[in-house]
Amino acid sequence: MLATAFPVDLRSCQVLGLAGTAFLALGGETAGALPVRLLAPASARAALGLVGVYFGVVLLTAAWVLLGRLVRGPRPPTPRALLLVLAVWAAPLLLAPPLFSRDVYSYLAQGAMADAHMDVYAGGPDRLGGPLSAEVAPMWRHTGAPYGPAFLALASALSGVTRGELPAGLLGMRLVALLGVALMAVALPRLARHSGADPAAALWLGALNPLVLLHLVAGAHNDALMLGLLGLGLVACRRRPVVGAVLVTLAALVKAPAALGLLAVVAL
Repeated sequence: MLATAFPVDLRSCQVLGLAGTAFLALGGETAGALPVRLLAPASARAALGLVGVYFGVVLLTAAWVLLGRLVRGPRPPTPRALLLVLAVWAAPLLLAPPLFSRDVYSYLAQGAMADAHMDVYAGGPDRLGGPLSAEVAPMWRHTGAPYGPAFLALASALSGVTRGELPAGLLGMRLVALLGVALMAVALPRLARHSGADPAAALWLGALNPLVLLHLVAGAHNDALMLGLLGLGLVACRRRPVVGAVLVTLAALVKAPAALGLLAVVAL
């Protein structure tokens, strides 16, 4: 029905998805995972923000579905054109508040702990104290870090650079997530060609997927960096197996599940 409502072309998909992420960013100003000091009791403004967020999800999903029709059509867009669409869709989320999750505050608190030479595996951010630990979701406040030393070293470096300033820290983590998505976008077409699959379809399904933008970018999750390094490692191991194994191991030192990628390195 959407396809018959207006002509489906790359520009209309780009604009529709951009409208979706813009609504997400604007709605997140009152309905996002805001810092504690900005949280307010239920109000008409917060309810309107929540409506805006979910309206943005609907628009973004519709744009992705319509884009899939083009990718599967007789004249599919090139991977380069799809990368531009990805950049346009992600742009409004760069400065948006965290959405759907408070995990990014855990990253910042654990980075501050590591920067202060505290054992992040022995206890949770409650040991850090101060305003940053109060931003962490209560269920994770007393839990040791589940992340690998590579990510914690990155979070520690970010804490040192930003000096614990929350806006700068959130922006830094969002940029790390965007870097991970960019690495995914570089790796996916190459892996698709190696497997005899369509590179444009791989980008559409693996990088432009709304879940990537909602969970990895809007939520600033470190899964993005793990997946980006994992994809890059699998690409590298075709010609340089040692480099590939190192990159996949580095991905596992961000989050442990990426260690399963070493089985793929052996197979390749």
